[in-house]
Amino acid sequence: MEILIEQEIALHQYETRQNLDEVTRLLHPSFKEVGRSGRTFGYASIVEMMQSEEPSRGYIHSQEYDCIQLEPYVQLLLYKSAWVSETGEIGAFSKRSSIWVFTGKNWQMKYHQGTPCPEFELV
Repeated sequence: MEILIEQEIALHQYETRQNLDEVTRLLHPSFKEVGRSGRTFGYASIVEMMQSEEPSRGYIHSQEYDCIQLEPYVQLLLYKSAWVSETGEIGAFSKRSSIWVFTGKNWQMKYHQGTPCPEFELV
């Protein structure tokens, strides 16, 4: 589903992460995350972390999106990501998974997990 990919990519953007209205629209109130570090975060800690981020000249590259319907209003979004620094160095290769739920008015991310993976070619 294109809307889920668009929303996922929006959450990678500093401007979105700094906009509390957008974060509230995109993240479900019961949101949980297991980061690539293995640490678990809840909604409040993720929102606080996003709000305290400093701008960066690097960016998150993502590719190979696959969407799997779990239920009519529940979708699993899978993809790969990597961090690209302002100098072009590539690292933090990860496989990502997000569970998105339709609340009746919009799609919200309810769960996200990042798992380190071997390097891959960026396309």
